[in-house]
Amino acid sequence: SGMKMKQNRFKGLEGLQQTETTVSVEVHVPECYRYMAQAVSGIQVANSPQWMQDYLSFMDQKSINNVVDATNIIMFETGQPLHAFDADKVVGGIIVRNAQDGETMTTLTGEEISLIPSDVVIADHEGVLALAGVKGGTKAEVTKETKNIIIEAANFKSLSTRLTSRRVKILTDSSKRFENGISSELSSHAIPRIVSLITEVAGTASTTISQSSDHYPQIESPTKIKVPHLKIESLLGITLPAQEVQNILTSLDCKHTFENEMYTITVPYYRLDLSIPEDIIEEIGRIYGYHNIPKRSLDDVDFSPRVNTLVLVENRIKNFLTERGFNELKNYAFVNKGEIELYNPLASDKKALRSTIEGSFTDALEKNSARADYYGVDRTLVFEISRIYHDDGEETMAIIGIRNRDKKTKKEYGSEEEQLRIIIEELENDLGVKLQATIDTTTAQFSLSTLELGNGALEYGEVFTPKSYDQNAQFHSVSPYPYTTRDVSFWTDKENAEDRYKDMIQGVETLYLKKIYLFDTFQKDGKNSYAYSLIFQSNDKTLTDKEVEEDMQKIVKVLEDQGCELR
Repeated sequence: SGMKMKQNRFKGLEGLQQTETTVSVEVHVPECYRYMAQAVSGIQVANSPQWMQDYLSFMDQKSINNVVDATNIIMFETGQPLHAFDADKVVGGIIVRNAQDGETMTTLTGEEISLIPSDVVIADHEGVLALAGVKGGTKAEVTKETKNIIIEAANFKSLSTRLTSRRVKILTDSSKRFENGISSELSSHAIPRIVSLITEVAGTASTTISQSSDHYPQIESPTKIKVPHLKIESLLGITLPAQEVQNILTSLDCKHTFENEMYTITVPYYRLDLSIPEDIIEEIGRIYGYHNIPKRSLDDVDFSPRVNTLVLVENRIKNFLTERGFNELKNYAFVNKGEIELYNPLASDKKALRSTIEGSFTDALEKNSARADYYGVDRTLVFEISRIYHDDGEETMAIIGIRNRDKKTKKEYGSEEEQLRIIIEELENDLGVKLQATIDTTTAQFSLSTLELGNGALEYGEVFTPKSYDQNAQFHSVSPYPYTTRDVSFWTDKENAEDRYKDMIQGVETLYLKKIYLFDTFQKDGKNSYAYSLIFQSNDKTLTDKEVEEDMQKIVKVLEDQGCELR
């Protein structure tokens, strides 16, 4: 089995001929946490023995030669990526540095890569040997002719490896391991294993090994975690003798002390997944056996669903307002100034979270009311329900806005303030609760966070049933180009023909007619007058007067052909 091979194959470095020399290594980048190198001279590169080829085929890997295969096998065994260079092709020693802008390299699989200064490379005094953590290059490739090699085992910053790997679109077993993060301590475990295996499968009578070079400026200190015994029992829901916990920790290679009912645990270097007490407790539960933890009945827990008052009220308000012709607005929570500032703003005018709801809402109300003719409405009716953010917490606010189009609208519906008072009163009756609303000329706002629901709380299902749009509506994108309005009014002897003439105008083959609204009709001397507002707009450009005029002439001609007398 693989485990057996692990124990038997590692013969150690005893008895190997060792020279006093070391490989020259310079490291110029902080992204390289550790770099170990060791030279093996006088080897014979050949096809791998059958057991190595079998091992790799189990791992779904191709066999290349005994040296490259050994680096792959030890990587799968220890989790430490390794690479071998032909030492005779390395000029003057190894340098770990940033790439120069525009520097290129050819990878072992033939990709030609152009490098940028944020890439970390392994180089010699002539050029690039490998892309750190990602892929080796052809410059110092190990071939059948290779006699002397340098083996590297290193650790690079996970983020820089990931960025480089994604940029050059090369994902390897090595880059995967580095971008997930490995311990720098792995290098010193992997180097002797790989040297031992290579001398065994590729060694000759004249094979010698150098001393290992080791650049390791910031030695990794092992993670220490304090875990109270009581917390282990309470989280797992069982009683565990301290001795059993200690046996489990020992089996997990976790050195520990136990005093005053507290374990102080030193995590082994290869367990990067253990960093907080809960990680340790989960491991204890796993080894103890989740199947050994008794089932507990939950008879005394009330699982009946509770009504979320905020969601319920919010949706009742939305339904109430959409039934009365209001449109919902959604504005950015990010603003220029607010009580809560952002560490990483999206833009210079979005530096904070909004602490009031009216700012962006009032802007939107103004902009929409300026386009009332485009929407064909005599009043702009909008609302928004959103969170606002204070130093001491969040609050959900509702704001309702009304803008009359002109004096005629005011005469028909009353002032905006009067209309808002009526809406708030009707809403209070509907919800059965006092809203404490603040009404200002064109807006009314109130908080939902403190609202207690009064009478007749609807079922959730009823609240989510109404739709604010026609099921058959065709949605399309809004044109970013300005629109132009023209009016057409005419006399005709036909009565109640508003829709007939609207359909007729829409049927004319115009290029830019977008919308049509009837805005006036009356009778005089046995004749009927109809007046329509026509909106022209292009999805591709800003229209000229000439283009709009050509469409208008087509419409006028059709109306005159139907016997209409233009006013």
